[in-house]
Amino acid sequence: MPLNKGYLTAKTDKASDEVYTPAYAVQPLIKYIKMFEKTLGHSVTIWCPFDLESSAYVKEFLKAGFNVLHSHIDEDKNFFFYEPEEDYDIIISNPPFSQKDNVLKRLFELDKPYAMLLPIPSLQGQARFEYMKDGLQYLGFDKRINYYINSDFSQVQKGVSFGSCYLCKKFLPSDLILEELKTKN
Repeated sequence: MPLNKGYLTAKTDKASDEVYTPAYAVQPLIKYIKMFEKTLGHSVTIWCPFDLESSAYVKEFLKAGFNVLHSHIDEDKNFFFYEPEEDYDIIISNPPFSQKDNVLKRLFELDKPYAMLLPIPSLQGQARFEYMKDGLQYLGFDKRINYYINSDFSQVQKGVSFGSCYLCKKFLPSDLILEELKTKN
């Protein structure tokens, strides 16, 4: 059996952070957002803090009828220093993986429900343990997500060496959920 050493050679730096989530990895969230809306008793406003208007998160959530706020560092709205003036109910996005510790710390400080798409190994780590130990929820999938490496969604990243999951807080109806990803619509 060949050795899978992709995780040893995978890039986890700033240059590898700007990848784009396919719509099929956003769509499983929609039913949980609808459940979350029922729990809250009002329309949900989602903040997508790492997303431009062209993001699959923004597009899919708008298509599903949700209120969406989006921001991106390219618009001088750095997640670590920026928060929308408008009220929002939940934070959902695919953050830069090289900043996962800082992202989880900031989410802890904001104390809002969230769903962040991160590599599965993010579940373990001393630096982020404090921010995840109470109330962490997991939405995992049966297969790996193939991210896009360009903003027009025409080139898929080759050889993704890790599985991805949504790490969530105060959002899912149960703490551990496994879903089948429907990669074809």
